Formats: sequence, structure tokens, C-alpha cells
Amino acid sequence: MSPSTWKLLILLCPFMLAFPSCRKIEPAEVPLLETEAGPLPWVTEGSRGLARETYLDRGERKHSLLVAADSSAILVFSSPPIEVKPGRPVSFSYAFRSLAAVGEILQVKLSLYDNKGNPLADSLFHRIEARGGDTGPGDTRGWIEYTRAIKVPEGTARVRVFLSSKPEKGQVWIGRTAFAGGEGWLAYASTFSTHLGRHPEDKYLFTAGRFIDSDSLCAPIEAETEAGLMYFERKGLVDAWPYANPRPEDRTAVLSEKVPRGAVAPFVLGVKALQNLTGVEVALSSQPSGANGVLRTRPVLYQGRYAATRLESSWGTVFGIRTRLLEEPGPRPLQRNENQFFWLDVPVPPNVEPGAYEGELTVSAVGHPALQVPFRVEVVGVDLPPLPEERVVGLYYYPPEDLALMEAQFRDMSEHGANSISLSGSFVELSPAGNVRLDWERIQRIDRIMGLMRRYGMFRPTALYVVDMFKKLGLPRRAADWTPQHKTLFSEAIRQMDLTARQRGWCRLMFFAVDEPANDPESMDLARLTLGLLRSMPGIMPICDLNTPGSVEELSTFLDAVVIQISSVSPQTVGLVREKGLKTFFYLPAFGSADVGGDAAYQGAIPGFFLPRSGADGIYYFAYQSVEGDPYDELDGSHRDWCAAYPAPEPRYVYPSPEWQGIRRGIEDLRLVELTRQLIERCAAQTEPQAVQAGQAAGAKLEEILSQVKPSGPEVIYQLHHELPNYICDNWRQELLERVIEMQKTLGR
Repeated sequence: MSPSTWKLLILLCPFMLAFPSCRKIEPAEVPLLETEAGPLPWVTEGSRGLARETYLDRGERKHSLLVAADSSAILVFSSPPIEVKPGRPVSFSYAFRSLAAVGEILQVKLSLYDNKGNPLADSLFHRIEARGGDTGPGDTRGWIEYTRAIKVPEGTARVRVFLSSKPEKGQVWIGRTAFAGGEGWLAYASTFSTHLGRHPEDKYLFTAGRFIDSDSLCAPIEAETEAGLMYFERKGLVDAWPYANPRPEDRTAVLSEKVPRGAVAPFVLGVKALQNLTGVEVALSSQPSGANGVLRTRPVLYQGRYAATRLESSWGTVFGIRTRLLEEPGPRPLQRNENQFFWLDVPVPPNVEPGAYEGELTVSAVGHPALQVPFRVEVVGVDLPPLPEERVVGLYYYPPEDLALMEAQFRDMSEHGANSISLSGSFVELSPAGNVRLDWERIQRIDRIMGLMRRYGMFRPTALYVVDMFKKLGLPRRAADWTPQHKTLFSEAIRQMDLTARQRGWCRLMFFAVDEPANDPESMDLARLTLGLLRSMPGIMPICDLNTPGSVEELSTFLDAVVIQISSVSPQTVGLVREKGLKTFFYLPAFGSADVGGDAAYQGAIPGFFLPRSGADGIYYFAYQSVEGDPYDELDGSHRDWCAAYPAPEPRYVYPSPEWQGIRRGIEDLRLVELTRQLIERCAAQTEPQAVQAGQAAGAKLEEILSQVKPSGPEVIYQLHHELPNYICDNWRQELLERVIEMQKTLGR
């Protein structure tokens, strides 16, 4: 033990007498707790069977403790009392990973005491438990450094940290631990989110998770060493964290994409600073060109912006840092080992000559020679058809007041392949005499929306959520309180809205008034009532979004179309709805939600391959743009934000999220699947054996690909996170393209 540590122990002795459990100290066996005043030894009474290992963090080898269930190991740590200042934030950081762990995997608790050593309160910082069993492998995580922060309540003089792990199965590792009289790493993390960077005190309890890349860094080439940075590919922004190291497969000499005509070739470039750098930026230095000349296109270059975001689920309380949006590029400093990510879109015009087109990006840092990064677009002679009329990929849409912004948003949705939207808000009100009348200001706004829907190819039956009618018409929120007069008001309002839509040439409206009714018994009662009224009205189209198999079974009898939450999508629920002859969609909170992905590569799999596998007619994503407070801060409101695209200055108006870019890629894959099916049917109708065989081979390949995708929502989400290779959709796309080219050849196009 160092002299400085002995001095700290001597200074802490009076405090430790007030805490009789501080008896057994084994500094030689466990890593020390880092504090601003110096390292402190953990109290380890109750621990047993711990093994020591190391892990790599930012190129530095650090010690960790292994808690292995098969050796009956148990970790039970407590810190000495640490002085704190009331009203100020403190933070505790701990590096952690687990492998197939089941049971009590991790628990972190903070105990508060007054200046006499009397206990005041406990705060549970973090608890991870996993049931495991036959249905799943238990909790499995890579290295993450969590930081929990709390604003110290008044009257608190000292705190102690308690850390424990008692897995029943599997293994758990505990690495670096640190306590700081302030946010510590959290302050750095929160600066990625505008509001929290300015007002960290707004969060009484907050978690950030820094993902640690434990793989060794690939060796830079000479040109990269001179440039002060190295580059790597990160398709779809998979694991696009600030300190992720490039994997060997990411170290490619040329960024390359094979795409059909009329599609977009996306390139994702990561750069890692090999030393502290200023003014790092990327520019397009050479337009893609080939044997057929320059590719007539307008590439768009984006720079990734990090933000604090929810990690565990869309409603989770564990947060981390990842690339959340893609904005206009500009120079920015990079610290050693820190990453910056860039996204290049290269639209491929229709009817362009097939072939390879090569271009170049220039990456440069102030005071260093530039680094040239080549890229190649391989255009194949395949034209993707539009989605069939019955195939829907849409978004829940909340239109802004600004008409120029609204048009920019519709243009963006259309360019990403969306062909439908779902709207919210009725256009009726109650007259002074108590009758239903039309809200003409709202009608004029919908007129503008319908015009844009027609212009941008989204003119099809549209769901209208009319929950605001309860307040506008004075309707009770409990079904038991409805009178015949309430039912008449509701029915008359629906009739007037439906008639207005027909008279004004709008697309058909599908009505629903209760959102996700299965969440609450009273909501289910209200849904039965309102959907029953809608069903009883000739010509009216009821729809509802449901999130349990039971609600699908019961309420589908009232509906023309069902929208099922992805967690309830299964062959049974989809089959049940289709048996009733209803349109079947599913919905998911795609943007910023770790429920269903978190990057472009994972999101592309949902429309591209899970939708045709599921048997549903389409998808609705929540939402194009739905924010609370600062749109660039997911953590400043009572719920998280959902943004396919973020607000941007004119003339851009919108910046895409990585998920939104992935969904565009997935829609292109869905169009490729549809083209494959069309060509298979054409081949089957031929008499030429070569054409028939080509169709059969393509059918077998498509079946082979789709059969690898789990058919239910929860299964496919787990599969995308934990089982399928990161870039599996890229492989499937290439395999289908080869089959399509072969079928086109035998059919003579």
C-alpha cells in the first residue's frame, strides 16, 4: 500500500469508527476505489472466490475482478465513508460486463449519512437481474462503464457506496470504480446533449454508459500516422460510439457499395484520432466516375453528432452516448482515441449505365497532411419497382405550422421511401348550442396536408387519432359514464368528418379514439364502446393500434385494419387478423429506441426482411418528429423523443437520424424482395427450362433468406441485437441481386 493511501486511511479512521462494518480491508486483492482525494481500499467482507483479470480501455490495460457462478464466487464491496457537499452532484462510475449471467448480476447502492454518522436514506443506483432459462441465454453484455449521478440532499455529510454481484449462472466482471464530487465522466457525457450540458442539476438521478471496446487497436499505416488519424468503415453506424476501436473487418482499402439503379449508396466512415487534433473535417474531393464517365449525382455528406440517449429500452433509465443524428459537416477537434463518424449518400440515377464508379474523400486535421479515402459505387442493371399499392411503410406524423418546413418534411419522407402517414387531431368542435360543428381552420390545414400527400405519393387510407374529441365534445373518459346523448355526439362528429373528407377529395380516413387500449381496463372498456359505435356506422373505417394478443383477438371484430405493436407480432396474431380479412400492420418506436435497434444497419432489417417474413401488410413508425423540450436532448422531458429527422437550419430543414437512413435502405431491400417475387412468377410462367430453373433457384434463395429471420417481434429484436452478424442484410441484398440479374437475363429483361 502506498504512503498516500495510508495517510488517507489514518484521516478516515474517526469516520470509520462510526461505521462498524468497515473491518476487513484487502487492498492487495481488489482494485482500489478512485476518488478526487486519492485511491481508497474497498471493504470486502462477504466476498469470496474472486479471480483477477485485465481488460483494455482506450489502449490502457486495467484490472478487473471475475465473479464466476461455477466457482461460487460472490462480490460484496462497501466503500469507506466519503465526505460530500449537500446540494451538489456526486457520481459513481463502475466498469462492468457479463456473460450468460443469470440471477442477481449487479447491484449498486448509495447510503447517505449525517455528520454524526446516522443513516439518512439509501438510493438504489443500479440493479441488473436476469432470469435466463430455456428461452434466453441470460444477461450478456460487453464492457460498459456506467456513471450514476445524484444531487446530494440537504443534511447529508457523507456517503458510502455498496457494490455486489451474486450470479447463479454465468460470469460477471467488475472493473474500474471511481467516485467524484461532481458529475465526473457524466459531465463530459452530458455535454453531447445541449440541455443537460447547460443544466446538469436538472437530473436528480441520471445514468450514462460509456461503451468500452476491449479489442486491441488495429495498427495504423504510415499515411495515417502522418495524418494523425486512422479511418475505418462502420456500415450502418453499428457500434458508432465515441471510443469504439475499428475491427479488422472494418479496415478496408476502399469503401464499396453495390446498388441497383435509382437507389442510394450509403458510405459510413469512422476516423479515430491517434493524437490530440484540431479542426478535423472530411470533404468530397473527387466525384465518382468510371468507364462510362462521371456519375451524374449530387452526393450528400453528413457528420455524426453524439448525444446522450436511452440504452436499455425506449422507456429505460440507463443512458449512454452514441451517434444520434447526421448534420452538416464542419471542422471539430478530436482528442486522442476519440472517434468521429461521417455518412456519405451517393444517389444513383435511374437509367444510368451499369459499372463501377470511383470517388474519393479527403480527411484532414489542422497541421497534418490530408488522408485520402477512396470509395466505389458498383451500379448493377436492376431497376427497383415502387412498392405495391397494398404494401405500406408509413410514419405517425405531427405537422408543423411552417408550410415550407412541412413540405421539406414530406419531401424527406418521400425520398426515404415512406408512402403513408398517420395523423392525429379531429376537426370538429361543440357549438354554443351544444351541437357538433366543423372546425374550418383545422380543415384548411388538413387540405394542405392532403395536397402534399397526393404530390409525394402518400395518398391512401389514413388513420386519424381523434382522442381530442373527448375534451372538445365533453365526452367522458369512462365508458360507464356515457349517456345516449354522448353516443349521439360522438357518432355525429365521425359522420361529419367522414363526409367532409369525401366532399373535399381527401383520402379515406380511418378513425380511432383510444390508443393502445390493452394498457388499462378502463381504456379497453372505452375502446369497446367507441369502436362498436364506429363499426355500427355504414361506410366508416375503424382502426386501432393494439399491443397484446388478447386485444387483437377481441377488438379485431370491430375493425377494418389492425396495427399491432411489434412486441405482439407473431404468426398467430398476424394470421388471426388476416383470417378475418382485415389489413394488418405493425408499429414500433424506431427512432432512438434500443427496443428495435439503435443504428441504421439494424433498422434496415425491419422493413427489408422482417416485414415480408411477418406476413403483415405494412409498418407504421413512431414518429417522424415528436419531441418534448429541446429536440436535440432525449432526456429533458417526461418521456424520450422520437425523431426520424431533426430540425435543421434553412435550406436543409431536416437532419436525418441513423435509423431513418437505415429504414430507407430497408425499404429499398423490400422493393428488391418484391421485384424478386415478381420475376419468380414470370419465370414460373415460362416454357423455357432455363427461365424456370432461374425462377426456382431465386425462390429457394429468397425462402432461405427469409427463413433465417425470426417470425415474431420479440424474437427478431433479440436476434438483430445478439445473434445475426452486423452486416447480414448486405449479404442478403447481394445474393438477391445476383438472382434477379440471372432471372432478367433468362427472361431477356
